[in-house]
Amino acid sequence: MEPGDGNAVVAALAGNSSLATLTSIGISIALIIMLHGIVRLAFESSDALSSLGIKFVIVGTVGWVIASGLTAAIAGDINNGGLYGGALGINQFSGIVWSLGFLLVVLGVSGRDYINKNVAYVVALVAIVGLVTGIIGGFDTSTLQTMNLIGGICYIIFTLWSIWLGKDMMARD
Repeated sequence: MEPGDGNAVVAALAGNSSLATLTSIGISIALIIMLHGIVRLAFESSDALSSLGIKFVIVGTVGWVIASGLTAAIAGDINNGGLYGGALGINQFSGIVWSLGFLLVVLGVSGRDYINKNVAYVVALVAIVGLVTGIIGGFDTSTLQTMNLIGGICYIIFTLWSIWLGKDMMARD
């Protein structure tokens, strides 16, 4: 389904309200857990670049959680369908801000001894791809579905790298 077709998305959300609400809750919890790990990583590295990046990651995460709440509100009552444009805009803006912040965090921590520099640079490149797809999708809604698919792959890579780093951080403690 094309995310730029608000009427179709709202109808699908209302038609699957329980699943949409549970998904919104699950996504919010997962984002907060990922935020915790990124904050711990940046705190441990204590460099200025990742500290700046954290501010962007926090704003992006908060935006995504708000957009998830709006999505759940739409799913619970089709009369809230007018919220879809706001949720879509918040999601796009949050993705752009979050990707920029994550890029800064990755570049900031890449020089640490406990970080594989080559993998960090690959993840930084993926963050740039996520940033570019967010911008393109935000400016041209006809490309939104494709940009969201590419962005989703980027976030899977971010998640896998974060899990790998989190496992290493726990082993060091």
